[in-house]
Amino acid sequence: MKEFESSECDRKIAIVTGANSGVGYGIVERLLEWDCDNLIVVLACRNEARAMVAWQSLLQEFPKAKMDILIVDLGNCKSVLKACKRVYERYKRLDFLYCNAGLLSASGLRWGEVITLFLKNPVNFIESSDATQQIVGEINDDNVGLVFASNVLGHYFMVRELEPLLKASGDGRIIWTSSGTAASSTFSIDDWQGIKAEEPYESSKWATNIAALYMNEQFKKDNAPITSVITSPGVVASNIGNLPAWIGRIRRSVHYAFRFGGLTSQNINPYNGAISNVYCAQLPCKELDPNVVYSSCTDRWGYSFVDLHPIQNYTPETAKILVDRCEALYQEWKSKVEAEQD
Repeated sequence: MKEFESSECDRKIAIVTGANSGVGYGIVERLLEWDCDNLIVVLACRNEARAMVAWQSLLQEFPKAKMDILIVDLGNCKSVLKACKRVYERYKRLDFLYCNAGLLSASGLRWGEVITLFLKNPVNFIESSDATQQIVGEINDDNVGLVFASNVLGHYFMVRELEPLLKASGDGRIIWTSSGTAASSTFSIDDWQGIKAEEPYESSKWATNIAALYMNEQFKKDNAPITSVITSPGVVASNIGNLPAWIGRIRRSVHYAFRFGGLTSQNINPYNGAISNVYCAQLPCKELDPNVVYSSCTDRWGYSFVDLHPIQNYTPETAKILVDRCEALYQEWKSKVEAEQD
């Protein structure tokens, strides 16, 4: 992590997970455009080399920017806890925690269904990952569902560990990157880590929604100066599914065609997709609505804006069970790491 002069300690602090590419990179760009002189942006990335490339690229665009790098693997419990300890060594507050890094584990496309899905419901086809063959049953080295660990649990650990710093800011904001594909139908509390789910990515994003909403309710009950809100980048032609480049090029062309036809979810590039994330930092806290998804949109002429979509089918009972189970894992791993350090 970088050294900063004492005069810079009054700047607001923003941590962005997955900041080296995709929507995370777009979030950093927009944050620096908005308030470069009053922010320190921490690029929280898994790969140090890629983080440095992003840092250097951003410095070329914003020469006066103050940025830091935090190496963390959201899919590894120990890595998250150790990274949070390094944050405490550097900062006394945290204003914005962007829980953005995401994993969609795919083996390719379901070619036999691509044409059928497109003809049956072209809008759903272009807005969803129905044609993507997601990998079912993956578990990481911590014996946690692979996609759930990266998309939900690792971020939950960060929130819990960094809660005191968020409180210290007086207006801490946890800004979650969800997805327009998040749906209650893809999630089961009996398979809360999405290990058996045919769509583990969508399952994890619904888990993100209900966990974020439930945690915000708890913050308010405790009178904690923290707000947890949910965003969606819409459809961004990123490489999150690790599909071949040629598929990405064709996909991008199709997205542009649909956007020109009036489908505003087609943001296509990460910068457009990040508008809702930074909007939630700019908006006065009292105006934020935790019960909606702040969704990035772009019209046919390329103008980006934010739309609000109510969260449907939220049940606090299910959310409580999910958060309680995440909390149990958090306490278990926290005790393990502390025991190793003694």
